[in-house]
Formats: sequence, C-alpha cells, structure tokens
Amino acid sequence: MKGAVAVLLLFAASASAQTPDFSGTWVLDQARSSVTATAGITGLMASGPPVTLHITQPANGTVVIESQINTAHVRIYKPGKQTSTPAGQGGAVTMTTRWEGGKLVSEGALKAANGDTTTVKETVALAADGRALTVVVNTAAAEKASSTLVYTRIKSVGSCESWPTPCKRTP
Repeated sequence: MKGAVAVLLLFAASASAQTPDFSGTWVLDQARSSVTATAGITGLMASGPPVTLHITQPANGTVVIESQINTAHVRIYKPGKQTSTPAGQGGAVTMTTRWEGGKLVSEGALKAANGDTTTVKETVALAADGRALTVVVNTAAAEKASSTLVYTRIKSVGSCESWPTPCKRTP
C-alpha cells in the first residue's frame, strides 16, 4: 500500500507541475480565430464564441470560465470528474475533463431538451509566453463542426456600461 500512495503522490506532484494557469480576462482575437457558429463554448453563448472570457482557477484544480454576459453563463471544469451545465432551452452539456500535458481536455455531449445529442470536445491551451489562450472546439451531430478560438489576455474590461448586457447605475 505504501508504494501505491507514493505513486499517487508522485503523479499528483507531476500533474500540478505541468498545470498552466489560465486565470485572467481574455478577449477573442477575430483575425487569428477560425469560427463556426455551431462550434462555440457550449453553455456560454447561444451561438458562436463569447467575445470575452473571465477565467478563475482556484487551488482545488477547478477551472471556471464565464462569458461577459450578465446572466450567469458559466462553465465549470473539474479535472478527473464529470460536470453538467445548463445549455440552450432546457438542455445541458455534460463533460469529463482531464489534463493532457499542458492542455485542459473536456469531452462529452450536449443533450437538448428534445433529446437530440451533440458530441463535444474542447481543448484549452496556453501559449508559452502566457499572452494567448487557444480553445479548439469540435462538435458532431448531424454534421461535424470545428472552431479554433484564439484569445489574448487583457488587463481591463472597461466600464460595465460598455458590456454586452450593460449595468444600470442609479443616479
């Protein structure tokens, strides 16, 4: 049993050593991206990719990705576990996530309220310099679709009045 514990601890240490930190605010680089409307980050937008991503990555290994829409559009990735997120009109996307080298890989399916199922694979990778985040999304239902979304890190999100769903300030 001691050997199994040592192997588990060694695996955990090597996995955390190669886990990149995606935390921050990212904006879509349209010029460097290849976008298919039906292959966005499922559950964050109705169609296509979100323009802005806010990513947090707490010490427990969970990765939380939010769009800049003020209506609680969020995806939670728990490496080694399965998660489910509401998506569409009564549907849900259920994914199992793992670290594969320095990439976060999630595979699963979007199940619509009517029972239609679309397989989904998302791969997230950070550029060596930490200034670009690439999300590759592949979907397959009646037909296959793919997007390569390149995001660049930004320091400011601007005032909330400029967001897609603007805030309302009281006078």
